[in-house]
Amino acid sequence: MTTAIGDFLTGAQGDRSGALSVLNDILGPLPAPDQPSMLEHRAQELGMLPLIRTWQERDNTSVADESTIHALFRPAELQRFSNQTGLSERAAMNILRDLLPSAIRHRALNARAGWQQMGQTDATTQQRVAGE
Repeated sequence: MTTAIGDFLTGAQGDRSGALSVLNDILGPLPAPDQPSMLEHRAQELGMLPLIRTWQERDNTSVADESTIHALFRPAELQRFSNQTGLSERAAMNILRDLLPSAIRHRALNARAGWQQMGQTDATTQQRVAGE
């Protein structure tokens, strides 16, 4: 009860400041071709990779259910998220449920943009080498 009151008074249930940074830190490097992310590896082991692919491919307003969060993250990672954001475990779970699908989408878009940029750089380098 005290935690719920504290979360309400501090606005923790709706606070996203810093949460995305902590989540990205926990998730590690962006996925790359032939180098799946930590989350993709875990999802594959659990038969949940189609869900991750859906989040990566589509803008969506869905939220993850609590069982999905518990399946994809280790208890120590959930505790770390709670500790580093300063949120109660309940508020942290609510934010993760809401934040994870869109964070996965944005990470996939950023990864693709990086691949495309690298591809353009490689093509420019090849053109320069061919012209020399």
